[in-house]
Amino acid sequence: MSLEEEFNELQRLFAQNDLLTEPRRPSLSGFMEILLAKRKNMKFKIYQEKGHQLPHIHIDYGRQQHAASYAIETGERIEGNLSKKYDTDVSNWLDQNRDKVLAIWNDLQAGMPHELLLAELAGDV
Repeated sequence: MSLEEEFNELQRLFAQNDLLTEPRRPSLSGFMEILLAKRKNMKFKIYQEKGHQLPHIHIDYGRQQHAASYAIETGERIEGNLSKKYDTDVSNWLDQNRDKVLAIWNDLQAGMPHELLLAELAGDV
């Protein structure tokens, strides 16, 4: 492994550690908010949302919260005003992590632990 590869892996592990140890806080609705990943200027988040039947994630862009929502199972945009140029990035990340993100969604909705699944997510953070 080259020095650059080692550095990139170390940076990825530090970022993953930050994600896992960042204090969780209730969202404005009073439910738990989980940061799944950071890519470019986007934050991929998931919420404990009782009564929501469609598993989905929320994207914050820069300072704009809830810029868009995407269905976990299809990767398709549900709603939002995030530039369409990011749809492919979000869909590709969901394709790569679909099973784990869906498991996190299900565990979060059921009030079950989800932290170990967070550590298994792939892609840029």
